[in-house]
Amino acid sequence: MWPAAGHPAGTASTGGRDEEGTVADQAQTYNGYCVKCKEKRDFEGHVEVSKTGMNMAKGKCPVCGTTVNRILGKAKV
Repeated sequence: MWPAAGHPAGTASTGGRDEEGTVADQAQTYNGYCVKCKEKRDFEGHVEVSKTGMNMAKGKCPVCGTTVNRILGKAKV
């Protein structure tokens, strides 16, 4: 892969994301549906970019501890 313009060889711009695809370490509160509790819950989570290019908030249900996801929309390039 060619290096990104303006970046030294071997480094590329990550757009504020770390190696796991999470956007800068901002824990925020989101509202999502917990499949195990069958209820909408507010959860603290972080934003990740899925392999299809969608932003999604990912965190744990405060009641049962199951992973909860919330699709936020297309990631901006």
